[in-house]
Amino acid sequence: MSRRTLWGSVSAIALPCFMALTVALCLAADESFLSKPPEQWTESEALQVLNDSPWAHTVTTTTQDFQCDYEHPAFPGMYTDEVARRKDSFTTALESRAVKPDGAEYVIRLVSVKPMQAAVERLMSLDEKWADRYYFGVVLEDHQKPTNLEEHFYNPADLMTIAVVLKRPGPGGTSFLDYAFDKEQKAFPGPRIRHLWPCAAIRTPDGQSGAVIASPGGVDKNGNASPSAAWFSFPSSHAGKPLVSHSGEEVQFRFIADQRVFETTFTVNLSDLFDGSEEVLRIPSTVDEATSAPAP
Repeated sequence: MSRRTLWGSVSAIALPCFMALTVALCLAADESFLSKPPEQWTESEALQVLNDSPWAHTVTTTTQDFQCDYEHPAFPGMYTDEVARRKDSFTTALESRAVKPDGAEYVIRLVSVKPMQAAVERLMSLDEKWADRYYFGVVLEDHQKPTNLEEHFYNPADLMTIAVVLKRPGPGGTSFLDYAFDKEQKAFPGPRIRHLWPCAAIRTPDGQSGAVIASPGGVDKNGNASPSAAWFSFPSSHAGKPLVSHSGEEVQFRFIADQRVFETTFTVNLSDLFDGSEEVLRIPSTVDEATSAPAP
């Protein structure tokens, strides 16, 4: 799979607790269900994995004073000065301007981990409506060779995939759909993102890597394509070393779009990572609430 942006059914190729102490107690209680097999999760529990869990964080944007490009990437040191100047010379830079946070809320999901995938599969087994909304994914084929950065070949089975999903628009309905997407073509990225690959990256104590695959995602209530998310896949190694080499590894994510900054840090255990037995990578691209009816 070459570096590119994708759109459409890639499956064809494939509450609040307000005081600090209370927050800790609420999180501990809320996540106790994670000790159960995923097949026993309720609808609400599976949705919590997708929306408010160690692998899903709600964020709002911050801003920076300059546009992202190869000389000013998501993380310092992603490129040498010579490489950065050469790559930036191929396009006209966007001018920096005064911008404000868009005021929207987003859920950033680390989707390429077992608990996230188990939650999607559990929801799809509970109700057909979830199957219609969460069918989107990438088939992981056993016969594909591993990711080879020198050959620009990327196998989603060994990449780390993160989705930025619109949860709630800001005042006046503002969100990254206004500046990160092409509204007319419903495509990603839009004209206010001149460079994409240096502007989405992950970093751990063992190194960092920029995005190599990116795509919009999302469906409406009828299952039709309707942008509400952007997702990115990253090499899971740097300089021949895995980015996640032990349990409790911190994985920092940053995405910059027209000077708005989306960022969070996940804590990842080795047991969460794919082991090669996975057949599909589901990429849920909406933030949904549980129905009032109890799950079976």
